[in-house]
Amino acid sequence: MFEEGEERAAAGGWSAVEIERDAQRPAAILRVAGELETRGGEIVELFKEIRSDEGQVVVPIHLRRDDEDFFFEVETGPWDANARGRLTEAVSAMRTVLGAGANLELVSAYPAPKEISFLFERSPAALFELDLLGADPEQPEFCAELFRETAERHWDADLDYGPEGLPLTEELLRAVLEDDTDDPPPVLEGLVHGLGCYVGEVIRRNSRVQGSWSPADDWGEALVLEFPELIVDSVGKARAFLERGDEDSVSYYAQYALEELGNVSE
Repeated sequence: MFEEGEERAAAGGWSAVEIERDAQRPAAILRVAGELETRGGEIVELFKEIRSDEGQVVVPIHLRRDDEDFFFEVETGPWDANARGRLTEAVSAMRTVLGAGANLELVSAYPAPKEISFLFERSPAALFELDLLGADPEQPEFCAELFRETAERHWDADLDYGPEGLPLTEELLRAVLEDDTDDPPPVLEGLVHGLGCYVGEVIRRNSRVQGSWSPADDWGEALVLEFPELIVDSVGKARAFLERGDEDSVSYYAQYALEELGNVSE
């Protein structure tokens, strides 16, 4: 049994660490560091500063065991929006600077949401989605280009905004997101917006009719593509594909939209 106000938090590759809920974070970090040392780790640095293009973050614990480095985040409070945002930024910066193979660990007083603990993994899905966290639906062309660049980096796939590349995109996404476990990886908003904006740009750039991105009003996702006689909700279709699979194919959707737009121009 745990004492009231405490939660046992698992750190990957390490035995469980006890941490008090709502404790002062600096004190909790020192306590966790001391306990990890008693379990065979050597503290390399506390409150390690990491600088990346996105800014600066502080990693609470840098530890080494058997010539292998581990980087620990420590969270004592509930997982409100501020905590989620801070940890997301920290993981993104650490992966950028330390690399995809770095051992990132999380010690949390409260059970971490799946979408947070997922980002500490080194699975292809986690690394791919982590690179899409900056996909901003308010900047659809940037969002689409971020998806294209991420796909090229992770898959060595040359996506050139041609509709013929969408079936391959679907196949590669299925390979990343589908696994043999009963607990599939979460679909984060960055992936939804990245794929949705990319599909929208495929439609817009290959259409005979000029279209433009607009904020969604009473339906659709954050934004839609507007054409004179057609509204395209590519972000909503991307979400449906990522959640339900081939029955909501983005490739088929783009083909249908382009056929409809071809009819409009005749």
